Amino acid sequence: MVNIGLLGDISVGKTSLLRLFVRYLKKGDIENVKGGIKCSIVKADFSGEATIPGGDKEDALNEKETKTIHPNRIVFREDSSKKAHTIFAPGGDRQRAVVKMGIITISRIATQIIAVFSLDRELAPQFEFFNDVRFFPDHIFVCINKIDLVEGDKEAKLGEVKNNIIEFFNARKIDVKETFITCGETIEGFDDVESYNNRVAEMILQITTKN
Repeated sequence: MVNIGLLGDISVGKTSLLRLFVRYLKKGDIENVKGGIKCSIVKADFSGEATIPGGDKEDALNEKETKTIHPNRIVFREDSSKKAHTIFAPGGDRQRAVVKMGIITISRIATQIIAVFSLDRELAPQFEFFNDVRFFPDHIFVCINKIDLVEGDKEAKLGEVKNNIIEFFNARKIDVKETFITCGETIEGFDDVESYNNRVAEMILQITTKN
């Protein structure tokens, strides 16, 4: 059994990554990605989400802006081996005591950590989040999310951000085993959306079944 902790600052897309993976499991698309295998959901708990009063995300579908207060969690099982794995996604607002407690707890109990970064935001405040996390394994995985929001030369931006992230963790004597580039939303008009959506599922499967 592998326990994955998705850790990252506010609004880097941790909950979106988790919800997208659940969608892949429910629709059976998990079998069609690279390294895909048949899996089933045991439990999906998104009760940690709270609606932000006056949030600016409301739209025609009446979607509201939310914030993760308590860690969201899903449990899924490999159908062939019957091995079960858990993915935790605590919030990023470490100024709130209840959120910070969730971050501390997950950083301690997770057997694998995925450090999630948003490609469309400055890295400095995102690094500050990880400076506050005291309990870290010697090696982690990195997920650079929101590739769809980058304008211009995506490869150049990715190369710069990836190098800065690796240097940051290496300075803390933490080895980055692998970096995954993802899009955690089903974005209309983004040509490569399916490929980057698939990488979310591929990332989680690789970490749970190959490590």
